[in-house]
Amino acid sequence: MKVTKLEAIIPWLFVSQAFAEIETEIPIGIEAVTGFRSSYIHRGYELASASLDFQLEAELVLSDNSSLHFGLSHLAESNGQFSESTIYSEYIRSITKDFRVGTSLTYRTRSNSQLNGGLDLGIFASYDLNDDWRWRTEINYDFGESAAYFATEVEWSKPISKDAFIAAKSGFSLTSGYPNPSGFNDFYSRFSLTYALSDQVSFTPFFGSTTSLNNEGSNKAFAGIWFEVIF
Repeated sequence: MKVTKLEAIIPWLFVSQAFAEIETEIPIGIEAVTGFRSSYIHRGYELASASLDFQLEAELVLSDNSSLHFGLSHLAESNGQFSESTIYSEYIRSITKDFRVGTSLTYRTRSNSQLNGGLDLGIFASYDLNDDWRWRTEINYDFGESAAYFATEVEWSKPISKDAFIAAKSGFSLTSGYPNPSGFNDFYSRFSLTYALSDQVSFTPFFGSTTSLNNEGSNKAFAGIWFEVIF
């Protein structure tokens, strides 16, 4: 996982081929992630400044080509103004070795937020272009805002040692129904380095940015770090 659900931001909810090349014996089970970020950005909106977050996720393998993910997370702004709690589930199915599709169901509660919480339903697909490159796209409907969100991105990842890999992703999004004008929403990117301290413990510093494509959203750079433990 790694989401925003902690986003977003961690290369969030798949086991990358690059990571598998680094460490093939990390057990499947429960993963806990905690971290700090300089800014929390959700779908192009800066909802909080410096924040701490925590996430817990479990994976249930249903078959050789399908799995269920369940999780919960909580994020709190360090000045105590904004907070967000989330529960979610995802179903992922491999159509071929390289092509996967899935659905997500998320419920968020927020305080002191410019965006409402509520139910969020999504579908997504990803395709491994080769060992290093992956394409992903998603469509979500946010019932709390009565709004739709579409994003498409490419991600690159590469092992740099037996214990570490780097990853970078970039994409753009479109929205309809959110406070900002409908249409093109933002262009976003993120770079991260994951280092495994052991089979179960790793940390991931990251930085990235979002640039508004409608002249009314956030233009923001951010950075942070996650600590991950697999049980």
